[in-house]
Amino acid sequence: MGLTQFLPPWLTVCIISATLGVSLAPQPVAAQGLREAFDAAWRRQPLAQAQEARQETFAARQTAASAWLPGPPALSVDHETDRINRNDGLRKLIGEVSIPLWLPGQQDRAQAVVGAERVAFDAQVSLARLALAAEVREGYWQARFATADTQAAQAALAGISALEADVLRRVKAGELAQVDANRASAEVQLARLTLAEAQTRAQRALASFRALTGLERLPEAGEAPAPPKPSEYDNHPEMRAATQSAEAARARLAQTAGDTRDAPELGIGTSRARSDATKPWEQTMLVRLRIPLGSDNRNRPRIAAASAELAEAQAAGLRARSRIEAEWVSATAERQTALAGLPLAESRAALARDTQRLIARGFTAGEFDLPTRLRAEREFVDAESGQLRARLEAGRAESRLKQAYGLTP
Repeated sequence: MGLTQFLPPWLTVCIISATLGVSLAPQPVAAQGLREAFDAAWRRQPLAQAQEARQETFAARQTAASAWLPGPPALSVDHETDRINRNDGLRKLIGEVSIPLWLPGQQDRAQAVVGAERVAFDAQVSLARLALAAEVREGYWQARFATADTQAAQAALAGISALEADVLRRVKAGELAQVDANRASAEVQLARLTLAEAQTRAQRALASFRALTGLERLPEAGEAPAPPKPSEYDNHPEMRAATQSAEAARARLAQTAGDTRDAPELGIGTSRARSDATKPWEQTMLVRLRIPLGSDNRNRPRIAAASAELAEAQAAGLRARSRIEAEWVSATAERQTALAGLPLAESRAALARDTQRLIARGFTAGEFDLPTRLRAEREFVDAESGQLRARLEAGRAESRLKQAYGLTP
């Protein structure tokens, strides 16, 4: 049921004229819904733009962790001669290739860390999207409320201007006193001031929404009603992010505790040497094994840091569960309040509309004075604005409930 069918003729004409004026002017293409606005905002985020590069980083790390060697081989060449001091013909040339080797279980732990960190990163991306969804939703509804206030102020100005014209006509005809004309003109000035303030707030809200999404106009539609309450917290992006962060920290702790020393090296080489110029060249093979030893001074700080990281991640998971539960309770209560207040606002608007109609008829017949007529006009505009805001409150409550459930638009 449209709002205009309950409005007086002058207000209906005002709204329709303003709507036609906006629709006929050249306008940028607007998003069809809040989902498109959210997608536009996400494309502007640095994390979204770097997401592909981060995935390539994880793929490269996974390839390195799956390689035959933990690192690249190294080539060393040694040359020994006595040419500087004696020059008896001593010559020695050694070439060696050093190959790093995986420690037992080291490769599996490295692969586990990369896999856990990739899943944790995906969970952090989902959490970042949810945080952005909150900004888009709040910015959208703030702009909707500011726009509604502007429309209400425009309607109020149109109504009081029509009343002022009627009062001035009756003052010239001698039916009303000059003081009534002054009162009507003062109300018009107040309505113009209110409209200017509302337009400033609307422009500020629209500018903030434009900076966030890059869209010039608000979406034409909001969001669908919230689905039933989830049965568990585990699928919430914040809960998944905390859980996967703990898993990644646990994998890093296992890697730190298992890799107590650096990787050993296997050296394979050959040497060609002679002791002096009268001796023949001798060819030999070289095999070398280098095994680094671990120590508490090296391992204890790294293990302690990894343990602290795991403890922080686990504590963050418990805190996230409590916060999600509190948001569910708060958003559910807000939605119930908004839905309960909507019929009350509609009933109040209907009563104010009927009262305004009766007093306007009585004022024309001389049954009511101008202050009573002005008071009825203000109450009517306030009730109509309250009804529109109540509908917007119900829509915002649905958005906040979906946000609490961890759902993006």
